[in-house]
Amino acid sequence: MSQTLDVFGAYAPAYTISNENQRWTTKAVSGISSVLTVTGSGDQALFYHLSGAKRIDTFDITNNARVIQDIKFAAIKTLSYLEYSNLLIDLYYSADMAKIPAMKKVLPLLPQETINVIKTPGNTSIFGAGLDARQYPENIPSPEEYVKLQKTLKKPFNFVRCDLYDLSAKISGKYDLINISNIFDYCYDSKDQAQILYNLTHHLNVDGHIAYIPQASRYMYEKLSIETKDCALKYAKTLERKLGEKIILFQRTR
Repeated sequence: MSQTLDVFGAYAPAYTISNENQRWTTKAVSGISSVLTVTGSGDQALFYHLSGAKRIDTFDITNNARVIQDIKFAAIKTLSYLEYSNLLIDLYYSADMAKIPAMKKVLPLLPQETINVIKTPGNTSIFGAGLDARQYPENIPSPEEYVKLQKTLKKPFNFVRCDLYDLSAKISGKYDLINISNIFDYCYDSKDQAQILYNLTHHLNVDGHIAYIPQASRYMYEKLSIETKDCALKYAKTLERKLGEKIILFQRTR
C-alpha cells in the first residue's frame, strides 16, 4: 500500500514545532513506560521523555523528521535555552542551516546518518512544514524542562523511516502506547485503517493503547472492535479539551 509514500516522499519538509499540544498529548495516558511515536517535529519524543517514558522509539515517512529530531537533541545538549528557542525560528526560515550561528555548535554532534540526510543531493527544503515555533509556544520546553532534558537525555532517539501501513513489519518488541498522530486524517480508507490497527496491535502490551490525534477525522470509531485468535483491540474512549483537541484511544484487551 504505502499510500503516504506517494503523497509525501522520503524528503518532504519537516516541522520545526508540533501543531499538537504535546504536554497534554504525552500525559493523556498514565503509567506509560515504552512508547512508539510519530517523529514529527521531534517534540513528541522530548515530551514523552519529560512525562516519564523510559523507552521511546520514533518513525516517520520523511527522513527530514529525523534531522529535526536529532538537531533538537544535539542543541539541547550544547545550547543555552535562548539559543535553542531562537534556533527553532532560524531553522524554519533559513535556506542554509550551516549559516545559522548556533548550528556551528550543533552540526558536529549530529549522528552520521543525519549528516547523510542533510547532504543528500536535492534535499534543499529540509524544514518549512507548518508554522514557525512562535505560533506554538506551548510546545517549546520551559526553562525548567529544558534543564531537565539537558540532564537526563542520554542519546538520540531511535528512528525508523517508514510508511504507517508498513510500520509493523519494520519494528520489533512491544509498547505501552503507539502514537500515530493525525495520519488517519488524510491517508487510508477504512479497510486499510483497520488492517493497520490490527498489525500494530501485535506490538502493544496487553492493556496498551494506540493514540490517534485527529484534526479532521473521516470515520467514526466508537464501534470498532478487532477480535482474532491471537489478539483483540477495541475503541476505548475519546479525550477532549475545551479548545476542540481530541485524542481517540484504542486499547488492546488480550
